[in-house]
Amino acid sequence: MSKISFKGVEAVLFDFEGTLVDFQWNLKGAVQETLERLNALGFPVDRLQGKKYSLLKNEAIAIAPEIGRSPDQVRKEIDTIYDRFDEDALSRWSLRPQAKDFLYFLKTSDIQTGLVSNVGAKALEEAIKKLGLSSFFNIIVSRNDVRQLKPNGDGIRLVLNRLEVPEEKALFVGDSMDDIQAAKEAGLRVIIILGGENPRLDLLSRGPDFLIQDYGELIACFREEQI
Repeated sequence: MSKISFKGVEAVLFDFEGTLVDFQWNLKGAVQETLERLNALGFPVDRLQGKKYSLLKNEAIAIAPEIGRSPDQVRKEIDTIYDRFDEDALSRWSLRPQAKDFLYFLKTSDIQTGLVSNVGAKALEEAIKKLGLSSFFNIIVSRNDVRQLKPNGDGIRLVLNRLEVPEEKALFVGDSMDDIQAAKEAGLRVIIILGGENPRLDLLSRGPDFLIQDYGELIACFREEQI
């Protein structure tokens, strides 16, 4: 992998869970509860078995018209479940080391920042306030702001459009295979920080542009270019 450079970068976008904070979301529990609810609503859950939480929601919404259900109502049903798991994770989230330091460097260098998260708006707002990050983001997009979760790239494209930054002048920082796929779909180079949702070998199989252990590496790269 090549060395990370911030030359010409006008915006850095971030995932939240597992990226800026440690990973605390109960993936297995959320999927199980969602499948049980979808089964009760008459969904062919055999078509949804084995799907991770992000694709589970996206595909359930796509299937909804086939069984006479409103996609918007199905979205609300799933969001209600995911909101509870957001609240559970919120009680344990803590910032990853030097994450706030890196955000400070970006802010003082006039590089715009955005947040694109599969976490819901309510928990995301509470977490950002609780962790002292309110002043660091130019725009925040939660799962409630888009029709499809990452790995779909819609949220990233929405942020770039609002920031008026072309894709070639932006970077995305995430921790998961969903983040890699979403960023690549939107045309961004992606930096993956280890220790989040997915293990190293799975991440490497998706071809991230950069792989880092912690934010100290990004700060070092940033400082080197400022000399």
